[in-house]
Parts: sequence; structure tokens; C-alpha cells
Amino acid sequence: MFLKTCGNTHEICWDPCQVLQTDDFVLQFREMVYLTEMHKITILQMTGYGNRTRTQAEVVCLFQEKYPELPPISQGTVSKTEKHFRERGHVRQLKKHPPNKLSDDQKLDVMLLLEENPHTSSRQTASALDISHSSILRVLTENQKHPYKLVPTNELVEDDFDRQILFCEQIMQMIDDNTLQIENVFG
Repeated sequence: MFLKTCGNTHEICWDPCQVLQTDDFVLQFREMVYLTEMHKITILQMTGYGNRTRTQAEVVCLFQEKYPELPPISQGTVSKTEKHFRERGHVRQLKKHPPNKLSDDQKLDVMLLLEENPHTSSRQTASALDISHSSILRVLTENQKHPYKLVPTNELVEDDFDRQILFCEQIMQMIDDNTLQIENVFG
């Protein structure tokens, strides 16, 4: 069953071949239909090819007449089946590959490389070891390491305190001599 809105009325379609009119709002419910490979081939045969093609609504009605024991399919199912056939050349379900698991040796290689050169970025590590960037980040997370971007800053040395005092004295002297222009400092 699906809901179609036209102006002020809602059409409740229990069967794409039969339409009922109502003014009441009805929630949309759809049953998931898992079609076999044979059902998908039948949909393609019903669709036709070249100059002898049927509309998706006609295919839905024909499919429902042929397989009344199955829940009704939608025009979207017909559209997706056609699209997948055009893209892949078949209607078989694609196998889903499990996520790549890194071996313990690969995880160790990642950690050793980062121990040797901790300033290497995670992307450089990924390309050096031929492992995906997301896998590198996963290994770092598992080992409670946090990748960060190194930002060079000035480090403090022993005579920094003396330099700060000297700088402050020079600024104070310039203020006293009235040679410091505040606009140049803050402008």
C-alpha cells in the first residue's frame, strides 16, 4: 500500500491496478519484497526492449497477476531492476565484501613506523605501508595514540626571561621618550 497526493485528495493504492479515493490522511506502509534472480529476470522480460516496451505501472500489474502470492512490488523496484541490469549486465545480487582486517604484523609495522618517525602524517604512513588511511587511524585508536598535526612553535630557552625583560624596558623607554606610535603597534 502506498500513498499518492494529488491536490486536496489522497489516493490509497493497495494495488497499482486499482486506485481508491479518500480525503483522509493515511500513513504510508510498504512491505519489503526480496525478489529472486528469476523474479528479476521476469520483470526485465515483462518490461520488453526496443520499440516494444511497457511502462513501469504495466509491469507492476503484470507481475502482480503472475505472482499473486508475493507482496506487490513498486515501480521503484522495476526501475532499480532495470538500472542494475543496464549498469552490471546481470541481475544477481552483488556480494558484500567484509571490511579488510589488518594482520598483527601490519599493525606492528604501523606502530614501528610511527615510533621511528613520530612526525610522519597518517596519510604518509598509509601510502608508505600500502594500507588505507582509515585502517591507520583505526590502529592508532586501538593503541590509544592520537594523531595530530605538528605545529612548530618557538621554544623557551634559558635566556628568554632576560630577553622579555629587555624588550619591556625598551618599549617603556620609547613610551617615555614619546617615540612610540601606538597606531603602528596596534594598527
